[in-house]
Amino acid sequence: MHVGEFNQKLVEASTQFKKKQGKGTIDVWWLFDDGGLTLLIPYILTLRKKWKDCKLRIYVGGKINRIEEEKIAMASLLSKFRIKFADIHIIGDINIKPNKESWKVFEEMIEPYRLHESCKDLTTAEKLKRETPWKITDAELEAVKEKSYRQVRLNELLQEHSRAANLIVLSLPVARKGSISDGLYMAWLEILTKNLPPVLLVRGNHKNVLTFYS
Repeated sequence: MHVGEFNQKLVEASTQFKKKQGKGTIDVWWLFDDGGLTLLIPYILTLRKKWKDCKLRIYVGGKINRIEEEKIAMASLLSKFRIKFADIHIIGDINIKPNKESWKVFEEMIEPYRLHESCKDLTTAEKLKRETPWKITDAELEAVKEKSYRQVRLNELLQEHSRAANLIVLSLPVARKGSISDGLYMAWLEILTKNLPPVLLVRGNHKNVLTFYS
């Protein structure tokens, strides 16, 4: 992509939400209980004039053998808090491994930011770790591989279900400070939102604004 082309896309993106949104959807992916903020924000958006023609579609992770029960429970919760929704989808295959092509895209994305300390002598590896603490080590990549799989898999599901949404509201992946490198965390966010409509990542503080099953 040329610089001029890229700049034009930035201009278009910056003005996209200044105009009234047509009929469409706000897709809410509530992936863990963050207190309900991820549900509340898109609902409040639909009360605004610019967004009133957009319907909420709710996506929640669940167990394959309990999809109907969890769908009923979710509908009950939303009805209790008078949150209008068009559809509820219980996604039971979030935690399976992504396909090889998707994983290869992620590996190519992070390659320039890897330390590859396993290929270096101990002294050189330790020096590089000190000088570039944001880089991704082989040990780290292996330790959190399941979490990396999850972000890649989620992108597959988002592209499958929400590619035509006006807006996607998504639970922000949480990582404890110091638990992963900056480079890997940013790669998670990049792969999670790749080739999608605008995405709003939300992280609640775990104080309930909605109470599940209450």
